[in-house]
Amino acid sequence: MTESKPYGTVILRAKQILDFLEHEDQPVNLQTIYTSLNTSKSTVLKILNTLCLVDYVSRDEETKRYTLGTKLIRYGEAAKKSFSIISVAEPYLIELNDKIGETVHLGAYNRERIIYIKKLNAKSRIILRSQVGHSVDLYCSAMGKAYLAEQSEEWVRAYLSRVQLEKKAKNTISNQEHLLQDLLQIREKGYAIDDQENEDDIYCVAVTLKHGRTVEGMISISSPVFRLSEEKKNGIVVALQQVKQAIEHKLND
Repeated sequence: MTESKPYGTVILRAKQILDFLEHEDQPVNLQTIYTSLNTSKSTVLKILNTLCLVDYVSRDEETKRYTLGTKLIRYGEAAKKSFSIISVAEPYLIELNDKIGETVHLGAYNRERIIYIKKLNAKSRIILRSQVGHSVDLYCSAMGKAYLAEQSEEWVRAYLSRVQLEKKAKNTISNQEHLLQDLLQIREKGYAIDDQENEDDIYCVAVTLKHGRTVEGMISISSPVFRLSEEKKNGIVVALQQVKQAIEHKLND
C-alpha cells in the first residue's frame, strides 16, 4: 500500500502558523512567529498576508501583531455540529457543572489524542487554561486513560510502541507496564483518574460515553488539588457515573 503524502508545503506552513497562534494568549508580532517556527521572514509574511486576506488570521494595523481570525470561529461551530455527542451530552454537562462547581470537559478521540470539544468553567475565580480545540495525550490524561481502558491490550501495546511516555507532571506514569496495570484498575472501577499526571496541581476524573460498544466521547471533571477533599473526590466519581448512565441511555435509546 502506497503511503499518502501531503500536497502543498505552503498549506503545511500555514497550519504551523495557525497552530502557533492558537497557543498564544496574546497577539504576537511577525518576528516572534518566524523565529519560533524557524522559518524565513519573507515566507511567513507572505503566508500571513494570505491568511489575513481570507480572515483566518487578523492583524492589528497599529501594533502589527497577529491573532487568529474570526472566520475560524464559524468553522469551529460547524465542526461542533458534526459531533452529535455534544447536543446529547450538553444538558447533563451543565447540570454536572452546577452540581459540582468544577471544570467539566467533553472530549473526543482523534489521532491518538483527546480533543476538548466542550468546556464548562468552574464556578470559582480560578479557571483552568484548557480550551476547546486543544488536545491532550492519551497516556497521562484521565479522558485518555479512560479511552485506553476500553481498547484491547494489543491495541494499547501498539499505541505504546509509537509514543514516548514523557514526564508531563510529577505523577506522570512513564513506565509501560505500570500504565497497563493502571488501565486494568480503570476497567475494574469504571472511571479513570489523573492525579497530577498531565499537569501539576490538577486532579481529574473521567468516564467514557459509549454508543453500543463504540466510545463516542469522554467526560471529565477537573479541579486544583487544594480544593478537593476525599469526600468531594468520591462525590465527583458518583456524579460522573450517574451522568454517564443518563447520557448513554440517550445514545442507545
